[in-house]
Amino acid sequence: MSKHLNPLEKEFLIRQYKSNYRIKMRDFCEANRISTGAFQKWIKQYDEGGLEGLARADSEIKDVLPEGIDRTEESYKREILKLRIENERLKKNYVVQTTDTGEQEFIRLRPKNSKS
Repeated sequence: MSKHLNPLEKEFLIRQYKSNYRIKMRDFCEANRISTGAFQKWIKQYDEGGLEGLARADSEIKDVLPEGIDRTEESYKREILKLRIENERLKKNYVVQTTDTGEQEFIRLRPKNSKS
């Protein structure tokens, strides 16, 4: 394969492969037109360093994550928790709005169904 994949594309392929244990690595690599050796190397890099481990050292991609992002595992866990809470609120038709005083309040997007 002549073109290089960016770290996000590599991560997508790794997650896709790991989510289906029935497929052989060789068949997966053939279907995605990547070499088995390179794919094994990506898996090792991903297991050791996550998304940043997949970034090529000689490429122009120095940091995969934007500036100001804390790269600790604890910060990732907190962010995931925040997103899960936000997701549940959206499922229940709530949105968070900030009042003029700076307080946050939850407002229902649509009124509850009043059928008995």
